[in-house]
Amino acid sequence: MAGSLRIEGKGSGRHVLPGDDRSVLQAFREGDRATLTRVYRTYSPQVARYLARRFSVRSGSSVHSVSLGALDLDAAHQETFVRAFRPAMRQAYDGIRPYLGFLLTLARSTAVDLLRASGRIAREAVPLDDAPELAHAPTEEHGPEEQALRAEVRTLVRQFLDGLPEEARALAQLRFMEGLSQEAAAARLQLTRGEVRVRERHLRTQFTEHLLARGWLDVPLGGMEKLP
Repeated sequence: MAGSLRIEGKGSGRHVLPGDDRSVLQAFREGDRATLTRVYRTYSPQVARYLARRFSVRSGSSVHSVSLGALDLDAAHQETFVRAFRPAMRQAYDGIRPYLGFLLTLARSTAVDLLRASGRIAREAVPLDDAPELAHAPTEEHGPEEQALRAEVRTLVRQFLDGLPEEARALAQLRFMEGLSQEAAAARLQLTRGEVRVRERHLRTQFTEHLLARGWLDVPLGGMEKLP
């Protein structure tokens, strides 16, 4: 079905967005706001679930798994769509392959970039998890733009942590930088798990606001008021 913009619906079938196939694909490639909003709302939960998984990476002779911290998870989710909706990437999508595989490949690349930027994995580490459609997805060279992204992420995270009160900074360090579980962080800070959960939710909201205020995100986590 050439020229169609596929979305994964419930059940085993594949569905296309409402309207004539070619016109929808054309609107997507032209950056039509309504079409991009529909794509975002359709795939946002699936991209978020994919990014929340653990990724296997190889560094030298060792293989280990790593996951994004809560702060990086929100940033990776938004950056995936920022990259996907760039003009070159919209044009690169052929309208034949399921778009979810296309998006998840970008999500994996974004996750690896953020893990490297935060120092969670070595720069030379190789991801072993193949996202769907990996062999057919367009590639972005890691040139000056990607290097600038990594440096900016490090700066943004450090600025955010430095601006927190001592107790909040300690929680962020344990949960998001060191990767402790909520139970372990609660024990270290002499809090209940419920208190940690509430404070963590507040930290995530604060971090999103931090990114928005500095113009790093173009869209709040809950909606599509502004699109790249």
